[in-house]
Amino acid sequence: MSRDRDPTRPTPRPALTVLAVLLAAVLASTADARFEWRDVVQRFEITADGGVVVIDERTLWTTEDFGDAFVCVRLASGQRLTLLDATGALSPGPAAVGLTQPCAGGTEVVVRQDARVRERRVRFAYRLDGVVEAHDDVVEFYWNVLERDRPVVRGYRLEAIAPGPMAAPYDAYVMRYANPEEPLVTLSADRTLLRVAFDRVPSGDGVEIRWLMDPEPFDMTGSGRSALQRLLEDQTRVAGLESRDRLVLTVRGHWAWALLPGAAVLWLIIGVAGAWVRVGREPRVDTMRYPFEPPSDLPPAVVWTLLSQQANASSAGPAWFATIMDLARRGFIRFEGEGKRFVVHFEPERDPEELEGFERAVLEYLYRSATTGASGRRDPTSVTLSELTAYGRSNAQRFLATFGRSILAWGEGFFGGPYTTDESRRKRDRWTIRGLLVTAGAALVAFLTVGAARELAIGAAIASVVMVLVAAVALPAWRREIAEERAQWLAFRRTLTDFTRMRDAPPDFFGMWDRYYVYAAALGVAERYLRTLARAAPRAGVDERSLARQGAWLGAARASDLAQVSRSVSQLSSALSSAGASASSGGSSSGGGGGGGGGSSGGR
Repeated sequence: MSRDRDPTRPTPRPALTVLAVLLAAVLASTADARFEWRDVVQRFEITADGGVVVIDERTLWTTEDFGDAFVCVRLASGQRLTLLDATGALSPGPAAVGLTQPCAGGTEVVVRQDARVRERRVRFAYRLDGVVEAHDDVVEFYWNVLERDRPVVRGYRLEAIAPGPMAAPYDAYVMRYANPEEPLVTLSADRTLLRVAFDRVPSGDGVEIRWLMDPEPFDMTGSGRSALQRLLEDQTRVAGLESRDRLVLTVRGHWAWALLPGAAVLWLIIGVAGAWVRVGREPRVDTMRYPFEPPSDLPPAVVWTLLSQQANASSAGPAWFATIMDLARRGFIRFEGEGKRFVVHFEPERDPEELEGFERAVLEYLYRSATTGASGRRDPTSVTLSELTAYGRSNAQRFLATFGRSILAWGEGFFGGPYTTDESRRKRDRWTIRGLLVTAGAALVAFLTVGAARELAIGAAIASVVMVLVAAVALPAWRREIAEERAQWLAFRRTLTDFTRMRDAPPDFFGMWDRYYVYAAALGVAERYLRTLARAAPRAGVDERSLARQGAWLGAARASDLAQVSRSVSQLSSALSSAGASASSGGSSSGGGGGGGGGSSGGR
């Protein structure tokens, strides 16, 4: 059984719903599983035969859990990776084994566990062959030692060892990409030991080393060509490109870029607030707080359109349910049974031409449910719960969209135009467009910047989307005559749910309770109204049996008091809701370029 909902709460329009979903997606993206590599310690030992033995120890941490920790090493033609026995888990935990398997462009070294954990220190141990290039006057090792496609690294240490001593001009070079942190680099006096340290390496950045070594300690055969001068010149070029790229990244990452979208968002906030003060505030109206009769004889479904300025199909449940109830009260349909035996009977002697167009549409929907269903019964005199359910699965939402628009069109025709003022709608449209332009501009700044500037620009984009929603919801203001009509209906709704007022109601109020019920359904308080009525009637000295007889059209022909009527109507509401005929139950609804290596790493 569904619960009453407050129908005065604004319901977003479809376009605004899309924006809200996009905003939610942006916010939710920050709540995804987060991985980090911690205390990464790498040791690259270059052997005299040109092999490289890698011992890579690191701790994988995540907000969720993982079964595999892996590093994908990208290899070029002629390069190969051999797994070493030392691969495995270092910290206590489930049993783990090391293995290799193919990955995009290379070989993946994996530490696979018997059970999933949230944190584990692991070791990747392997030998690389074919990655050191020998010439007559130089041996080059150019490698992306820390992969770029991986989680953030917190704490990084590298130790690289050459097979023998050397002197100038042989040297080691350390390169990074966009990481603003300067590394701590030391090279031993004999140039055999290189150490590199970073406090943090962002995701998407990497660490490369290029070591131009003396061929004397190596057993390798050179290429027959001299290459030292060319490689030194190339490294000078790479260093120049790196400096240029770092300057560009420094400019792109400067926080001052965020001043542009920040100022635009501030302009939006001031502009929307000023527009609300000028045209968006609702007119003040005086009305009786607890009237005992409805302010006008509007069709129940039209009353629903007065509750929110954003009436749409997803919130049309109260109007649908109230219209069905009103059709039953006026004798166009009749309810029978309950649960799976629930049936709606048509009364052919009543002329549908007496109805408004949107009311006939509901009657025709019920009729189509009976005559076009797949049950095979196709009885034009009644429709069952199962037929309503089957028909509603593929037709309900489309019908409700048309139904909601037709009710609003009727109401606008009756009241002489849109419910909100022309000026407030113009302001809404103007500031909504401006907000979308600011969002696009902030998104462009986020695309062109990096680091803190990008984060600030993304924040500005989110804030501008929020202001679009605020402008769309807050700026339209009711016309005064609509505001007065709406205030009177809200006051009548208070009466329908306030026991202390209802018990003092005049006899005429109780005599019209079943007519008022359809308005309670349109106002979204049908169940509360019946419960309050059942408590107040005995206090007012009203004969409940006579009141219950008035509710026979609700399918409560055998009810002896209003409490039984309330239970019967709750079952009726649940039956219509479960039939899928509405979205709710109506009245009750509620680097440098690198010589190789790199790849990716993480957990899964």
